[in-house]
Amino acid sequence: TRIRWEMFQTSTNLKQWYQRRVRGRTVMSEEERCESVRQCRYVDEVICPAPWCLTLDFLDKHNIDFVAQGGDPYPMGDVPDIYKPIKDAGRFLPVFRTNTVSTTELISRIIAEYDEFLTRNLERGFTRHDLGINILTEKRLRVKKRVEGVQKRIHDYVADFMAYFYEPVSHRIYAYLSEGEAEEEEEEETTRKEPSNSATNSSSGPA
Repeated sequence: TRIRWEMFQTSTNLKQWYQRRVRGRTVMSEEERCESVRQCRYVDEVICPAPWCLTLDFLDKHNIDFVAQGGDPYPMGDVPDIYKPIKDAGRFLPVFRTNTVSTTELISRIIAEYDEFLTRNLERGFTRHDLGINILTEKRLRVKKRVEGVQKRIHDYVADFMAYFYEPVSHRIYAYLSEGEAEEEEEEETTRKEPSNSATNSSSGPA
C-alpha cells in the first residue's frame, strides 16, 4: 500500500507540474477533480490517477469504449496529437465547449469582484492567512465594509425622511395646484359662455 501511494503521489505531482508549466496553475487538484466527477449521477467508475497520454491498451484493460475530449489536436512534445491513435481506432468522441461556461470565465468573474469575495469570506470566519492576503489588505477591506455600512444607513435614513415628510407635502402641493387649475378652467368656461348667452338674448328681443 505504501509503495502504491508513493507511486500515486509521484505520478500526480509530475502531471500537476506539467500542467502548470503548459497551461498554468489549476484551481482544483487532481484528487478534487476526480471526486467532483465521482459525484455525478451517471458516472460508474473513476480511475484516479489516470495516465496523461491514453493508449488503446489502457482503454481495453478498463473496458472503456470511447474517449470524450475536445476535437482540436492535443500536441505534446514531438507528438502533434496524442489522441490520434484513438481517433484512428474510431473510439474518440469530440465534445464542444460552451462559450459562456469555462474555467477562464469563472476565474474572470471572481477577479472582477475580488474585493467582494474576500470580504465575504472574511465575514464567514476565514483568516487572512487562509485567503493569502497581508494585514494591510485585510484592514482595508474591513474599513471599506464599515464605510459601506454607514453609507447604507445614511441612505436608508434619507429615504425614510423623504417618505415621511417630503412625499405627503408634495402630494398636498400637487393637490392644491390641481384645484387651482380646475378653478381656472371653470372660470374660462364661464367666460366663454357669457358672450354666447348675451348674443342669444339680443337676437331673441322684441321685433
